[in-house]
Amino acid sequence: MYVWFTIPPLVSLPIALALAAFGSDAHRIHAGAPLWLLMIVLYTALTMMYAFSIKNGLSSHLLPLQMASQGIIICIISLEAGAPPITPWAGVAIAVSGFALIVHLFFGQRRERKSGGAHDEARIAPAAGALDTLDSSPFPQAAADDDGVIFMANDPFKEIVGVEEPEGKIVTDFFTPGEDEVTIKGKRQSVFQKANGELFYFLLVDPPKSTAPPAPPQRPDPDLMDADTGLYSKKYSTKRVPEELGRAGRYRRWLCGILLKVTFTSFPGLGRRPDLEEAFFSAYAQYVKAEIRDSDMGFYLGDREILLLLPETPQQGAKETSLRLVDLPEELLELKGDLPFSVDIQYGFMYYSGNYPLTYEQFMQKLYSSLGGVSE
Repeated sequence: MYVWFTIPPLVSLPIALALAAFGSDAHRIHAGAPLWLLMIVLYTALTMMYAFSIKNGLSSHLLPLQMASQGIIICIISLEAGAPPITPWAGVAIAVSGFALIVHLFFGQRRERKSGGAHDEARIAPAAGALDTLDSSPFPQAAADDDGVIFMANDPFKEIVGVEEPEGKIVTDFFTPGEDEVTIKGKRQSVFQKANGELFYFLLVDPPKSTAPPAPPQRPDPDLMDADTGLYSKKYSTKRVPEELGRAGRYRRWLCGILLKVTFTSFPGLGRRPDLEEAFFSAYAQYVKAEIRDSDMGFYLGDREILLLLPETPQQGAKETSLRLVDLPEELLELKGDLPFSVDIQYGFMYYSGNYPLTYEQFMQKLYSSLGGVSE
């Protein structure tokens, strides 16, 4: 807000007063009405441009505009006030410098826009035909670069996402690429995605409406869920993990895996307590399930091992999640302290960028190799 106190009239006032105080009749030259009118018009225009630059955050424009404005004031007021002869020439020099900087900024921005436009044109040239049809399509469509940044979207797409200018935003702000169906603003949409060189195209359509009567509710498939932990089963992991790896490879999106392994060690002279071991592990599995996001997947692999898949998660995010899951909450810490055996929770994690093929077996081998982090 303080930058508004630098607007030219506020700076010009003390300058004009100082020039009037040190002037003399011997050097006084009357500029005349035409020159005064020209000065007022120029000064007003420069002041308006200065205010516009402040409002729009164009800080690089402020100094040239200020120099041009104050140079005009120094030149005209020093002539009228009778300041020493060097003073008007100093005002001319300051004003000319300011105008020169303004011209430099103008042509510099013209060159940047021209070079930027040429770069964009070269980047999208391989897909120019597809972009031409995007605006005329009745279906919601958008085009994004290989970083997932939207640079073109048609009106139906803007309407369905509820954003007037989605250009410049990330695709994941609206939906997750690679999913067959997504929910946008509470409405289900089928997603069709196509890659063309460095560009990705997204087409949204309403999913087909089923005319068949609703199927009767079925009991959960025991091959899908583990009844004791509430996590997905190991058998299902052998199907779902390869699917997620394939999706990450196809669309080059992040995928992280976390492996948690709980180990119990009996104290000397005390026998094992399988009932307490199962009770603690069940409570820990429920804690893990409650802590992960809805988009994450948890699998119980047996032998007190839990596998987590975290789509669209960078490596640092997987590390932070791992540390959070081995940092037990107060309830589990109290339960752990009352057990007649020690509890260790190891963790390992890996990051897959999708830039190279990776099989389920290789993925699991890397996770087991990364085991080493231990809970306190």
